[in-house]
Amino acid sequence: GGLGSMTAWFLLPNLQQPDRRRLDQYGLLTMAVAITTLILALSQGNREGWDSQYILTLFAIAGVATVVFVIVELWNTEPLVELRLFCQPPFVMAAIVLFLSTVAFRGTGPMMQVLMQSMLGFAPLLVAWTQLPSNLTYGVGVLIVGRLSDRISPHFLILGGLFLYAWAFWVYAGVNELTTIPILITLLCLRFTGEACIGSPNNLIALRALPDHQVMMAAGLLGLLRSIAATVGMAFSAVFWDQRYQYHIRQYATDTPADHAGMTAAMDNVQEFLVWSGEIAPLVPAKSMALVHQRLLAEAGTAAWGDYFMLNTLLALAAIVPAFLANRRWWRRRGAYSEPEAEKASTRPD
Repeated sequence: GGLGSMTAWFLLPNLQQPDRRRLDQYGLLTMAVAITTLILALSQGNREGWDSQYILTLFAIAGVATVVFVIVELWNTEPLVELRLFCQPPFVMAAIVLFLSTVAFRGTGPMMQVLMQSMLGFAPLLVAWTQLPSNLTYGVGVLIVGRLSDRISPHFLILGGLFLYAWAFWVYAGVNELTTIPILITLLCLRFTGEACIGSPNNLIALRALPDHQVMMAAGLLGLLRSIAATVGMAFSAVFWDQRYQYHIRQYATDTPADHAGMTAAMDNVQEFLVWSGEIAPLVPAKSMALVHQRLLAEAGTAAWGDYFMLNTLLALAAIVPAFLANRRWWRRRGAYSEPEAEKASTRPD
């Protein structure tokens, strides 16, 4: 933290300071209530139950506080958060891309650790070593993409990153117990490379759409949006996987009753194996049933992981539309966007 602070102090350029404002106390209060109750509901919903009175009350308070916050900010001449920034279509499109990509990326972070330990049986230390190459790839990729953003159109980088993102998640859907560590590391590196191609170019597009005096406010707003998206992504990922897991368990229970031909054949094979291995005869039926049941649970988990990664594939594909619409030239041709006056005279590098 100290090294990062010193680096920022010496290397980051100074932006035009905005005019000093009075503290928007009502905006601060309503925003704090909305965000706090929303994060509490998302983080505790899976434990307390999403239909519990406690969680529903938190969501209701968050919704009311959000509406009041928007009204207060639009009415105030010196708002805490300048919501009028969302009047710029390229900024709105870039914010949508940020939200969708963050939900997918941050949500799959802890979920991948669960997958490697539960499905693949990795020890925690092996999980860490497996994820190390992808994190190094992400760090190098961010530096390279940041340089490329100043030399080529950032839209190409974002669209390429989203396609790579979607393809990586689509391949993830085929991960099973036979997936090897090299394949898993390759998929992780592809996903992190896609994220590296999205982050800084998307920020550049969002901030380019605004005059210099609004850049600091916009950067803070994007940071807030990213934090909310990360929380939503992690909570939604856990809930979605659990719901799909329960669904597939019910499907297996319905489609494979005890007298089903496939179930009968599986039980016979397992019983023969247990007898051959020297298991005590009276325990064979109970142990064979337990082994088959365990196998069905594992299959349900694998199917749930496939559904989860396909959902993230759809999120990445959905983000392609706003990424394409974030192009300022597209809106300028339709008269919905005009170049900020402050940016025309700006000396900052494009």
